[in-house]
Amino acid sequence: MSCGLYAYAITRDRLADLAGPWLISYQGLALVVAEVDLDRFTGIEADEPAEDGPLAVLVREHDAVVRAVFQHEPVLPLRFGTVLDGADAALRLLRARHEEALAWLDRVEGRREWGVRVRAAAEPEPVDLDSVSGTGYLALRRQRLTAAEDARRSAEAVHQALTRRAADSTCRDHASDLLLEAAYLVDTENEDDFHAEIGRLAGELGQPVEITGPWPPYSFTNVEFADA
Repeated sequence: MSCGLYAYAITRDRLADLAGPWLISYQGLALVVAEVDLDRFTGIEADEPAEDGPLAVLVREHDAVVRAVFQHEPVLPLRFGTVLDGADAALRLLRARHEEALAWLDRVEGRREWGVRVRAAAEPEPVDLDSVSGTGYLALRRQRLTAAEDARRSAEAVHQALTRRAADSTCRDHASDLLLEAAYLVDTENEDDFHAEIGRLAGELGQPVEITGPWPPYSFTNVEFADA
């Protein structure tokens, strides 16, 4: 068995027992780590579709540890699959990113990530060209293009309105059936207002606005810790 030190996250050096992973500490910071069998990562495909496959199991384990930390302390989740050579490498990582990590922990403390999606309306039925004139077809096409542009503008307005109620926000690349897929970093004391705004905007849109979360700040820890 080939072993390595798996790194889950960086947090404050004041966390209680995690019942498995442990902390490597340096001047107020702590790296959450556990010994891992590297053979578990061998042959895993990044696009593996199975929800119960080896990759999915590892990702859920990673998320479970990050969430356990997040229940008690601010957390900077590390990239999935971050494996270090040992404790010395962990200390080098903490020393190299010490000030940056402290600043990011201050930024995300007391805040949680929420995901929001707005889906496009179902595709309209294809036009029966034998049943409409050329002029009618062009008018229908303009109508559909206008409706699609209006929907896009409405989704952008949703994003702008929610961004004003968040500490930070980011839009993600999304599938063609989505008009908006975004994440928002929201103060816990402002979450009721944030969700009320989502309800208001959904009413204006006349369609559901999907919400996921709360999550640890996966989308808002932009410092790369794995290269130290």
